[in-house]
Amino acid sequence: MAYTVMLAEDDPALLEEAADALRGAGFKVIEAVDGQAALQEALSRRVDLIVMDTSMPEVGGLEACHCLKAMRKTQNIPVVLTVAKRDPAARTLGERTHGSVRVLRKPFLPDELVSLARQLVKRKSLI
Repeated sequence: MAYTVMLAEDDPALLEEAADALRGAGFKVIEAVDGQAALQEALSRRVDLIVMDTSMPEVGGLEACHCLKAMRKTQNIPVVLTVAKRDPAARTLGERTHGSVRVLRKPFLPDELVSLARQLVKRKSLI
């Protein structure tokens, strides 16, 4: 069974690179270009993991994450927020999300993303 990762990123190059890495590792990938699209995709499809950028137009990743964690249908989906290393808010992100969200700092290697995705979907399947 292939796990489905919803990937939300407004930078087309980063989105393509991350999607290619995940697909190459056997994941199904749903792409979203902003937080609003990410929310819609997560609510309308079966998603095993959500990876999204904190800084996107319209609805940012952090805001979308709070919405997802507040809804019964999506509250147990693991979330990885990607943040720029220079983002000062990134330091406290784990605390503000009560540890229910992982943080991956940009720039990251495709292998880092794949490794983290595998770890989180395995953990989810044990629940």
